[in-house]
Amino acid sequence: MLKRHLKESRSIHFLPYVGDGYAGASPRILMIGEANHGTPQEGADRGYTGGVVRRALRDAAEGNGNHWVRYIRNISAMLTGNAYGGSDAVWDTVAYGVFFQHMETEAHRNRASATPEEVALGRGAFSALLGILKPDFVIVWGLTLFKKHWLSPEDGITMLDPGLCAYILRERPDVRIWHCHHPSRDFSHASEHQKWKAVRNLPAR
Repeated sequence: MLKRHLKESRSIHFLPYVGDGYAGASPRILMIGEANHGTPQEGADRGYTGGVVRRALRDAAEGNGNHWVRYIRNISAMLTGNAYGGSDAVWDTVAYGVFFQHMETEAHRNRASATPEEVALGRGAFSALLGILKPDFVIVWGLTLFKKHWLSPEDGITMLDPGLCAYILRERPDVRIWHCHHPSRDFSHASEHQKWKAVRNLPAR
């Protein structure tokens, strides 16, 4: 049902990865990255995001290595508190999507120059993801989306804990949003796990 509603959404171009156990998970966790990176042809594939995650999960299970395997394992360890390289079963209960709804085809494009139209499309997709997936928590990879106020204008949020970079959207006070370090590099899953435990204890408003 969730996946059907996602496909029917006109706001979401890149459909998120949704674990088979997400609907029954407690809490429901939606993770958000900035953008997909690839070719213009790949950008036409609405299932690109989910395909990347599923390939990385397969590679991790088979012992192969691509850069996304590191993301998968870092997030698994962060959420569970288990050792790096342990079970990735937690990914069956989470969802992952991207903010920008166009494919980034330049390896080092400065997204600080994102156009108002690109940001508006991203916000529309993010709002649709919240409405359909109804997460309890959103974990955003990295601080850029916060610093640039892309998820919401600055006056549209209420901070829950500035030190943790945790807040709620005033229009969606039921969803706690937290920005973790990006899992691509210089990532301490043990440290981020402690922060995640603190975020989970923050009261919803």
